[in-house]
Formats: sequence, structure tokens, C-alpha cells
Amino acid sequence: MDLIPVQDELDQIAESLSPLHLDWVSVIIAVAIFGASIVVGRMARRSIRRLAVRVDIGSPALFATAGRLTSYAIVAGGFAAGMRVLGISVIPVLGALGVIAVVAAIALRPFLENFSAGITLQLNRPIVVGDDVEVDGVTGTVVELTARTVVVDTPAGTRAFVPNRSALDSVIINYTARGRRRETLEVGLAYESDLDLCTRTMLSVAQATPGVHADPEPRAFVREFGDSTINVDLWYWHDPQILSAPEVRHEVAVNLKKAFDARGIEIAFPQVVVWPADTQPAPAAI
Repeated sequence: MDLIPVQDELDQIAESLSPLHLDWVSVIIAVAIFGASIVVGRMARRSIRRLAVRVDIGSPALFATAGRLTSYAIVAGGFAAGMRVLGISVIPVLGALGVIAVVAAIALRPFLENFSAGITLQLNRPIVVGDDVEVDGVTGTVVELTARTVVVDTPAGTRAFVPNRSALDSVIINYTARGRRRETLEVGLAYESDLDLCTRTMLSVAQATPGVHADPEPRAFVREFGDSTINVDLWYWHDPQILSAPEVRHEVAVNLKKAFDARGIEIAFPQVVVWPADTQPAPAAI
């Protein structure tokens, strides 16, 4: 980056300081103003945090970010007021800070992108702390939304930190949002099976299994005639938590196998039928 603008700003600051004659009273007042701005900034930050507990209009992380920015703004205002008391023009200082801010923005671009993406996530709230989600290929429970990452605890016992920018750019699947999830259990039936009996059995088993929701009620569909089996899909709904899916699926599958065995219904194995080629008569001898 060209250093000439920075040098020009520093020269202007030096010129504004050269004729300056400070007295102790001005210095004390300036320091007092700056110190008071720090105190007020901290008080404002704490007040906004307390407001987050009383008013549910956004995530706690959003209030924390708002409090931090408010505190910075108050301190910056106190600094500018202190400079004015000392007789220092803040315009050259602000110009130099602006140039420095541009350089810092280029250097901190990844952090700023994640920060702005975090603000968007916290305002739109596609996910909140406690949701079971799949985000950027990571599946688990959201435990924290920070200025930089979405923190997810996975069923494998690991903790993943997904950058906010990646989360915002990816497809977010929120399993918790609607209060239920649909599961599909695929069953391959022998071609000799009575499909009406099979589907009725599947539905009655699903309805009687703990963890399966009565509304919407389970449904069964013949999906296709496969190479070896008639493939039937059993739909049922259960609680949205990630661990609920394998637990309920296990119970439905075990109960279904017992019911099929009791009724003589066969879950077919893959089969291949081999037809022998016709035997050709040997050519007659001459």
C-alpha cells in the first residue's frame, strides 16, 4: 500500500501539535473526560447485557456484540472530546485513523467477514443455541454463537467450530425448528407377499412403537418392483433430536421383524436366477 497518504496525515498531526501549549488543568480535564468515557462505556455494555435477559428480540450473542460496539463508540467520543479540550484538532487524527482502518480491514478481512456473517445469523436466527442442526456438513447441537464461529457439539462427542461465513454460505438444516422429523424405513418384501397384509402390519407396528408420533400418522408406500424384492417405504415421525432418529428406528425395525415372523411375512434376500443355455446337438459325423 502507498505510504504517502499515511505520511501526509502524520505531518498534519505534527503541525497541529507544534504550536500547542499544554497546561495542567487542560491535561487533567482531558484525562478525566477520557476516563469517564471508559467508565460510561462499561456501564452501557453491562446495561445492554442485562437487557438481553429481559427482552427476547435476538440472540444473547447479538446483544453482547451491540454492547461491545456501543462501548467502543463512547470511548472514541471521550477520546475526541479530550483532544478538543487540549486544543488538538481531531480531523487530522481521524484522517490518519481512517487510513490505518483501511489497512487493518484488508489485513483482518477473514475476521470481518465472519463477524458480519455472525451478525446476519444472529439477526435472522435460522439457528439458535440448543438447536440440532446440520451446517456446512457438520451435524450436532448448537452450543454457542460467537462473533467468529458457530460452535456445534456432535453426536460423536467432538466439538466443531464452523466459521460464520461458511455457515451462512452453506445449506443450514434445522432439525429442531418444526418440533418433529420424518424417518423412512425401507423394507424389501418377497414377490409372493400379500402387500395389503404387509402394509397394514407395518402401519400397526409403527403406530404401537413408543417414540413414533401419532400426528402425522405413519404411512406406507410401495416404492418400486426391484430385481429381487418389492420395496416398500414406511414413513413415520418422531422427536427432532439427532439421537432420537436411530433409537426410534431401532425399535420400529425390531418390532416389525417380530410382527413379520408372527404372520409368516418374508423379508426377501437378494436373488439371482440363472437360466442354463439350451444344449445344442453335436454335429453328425461324416
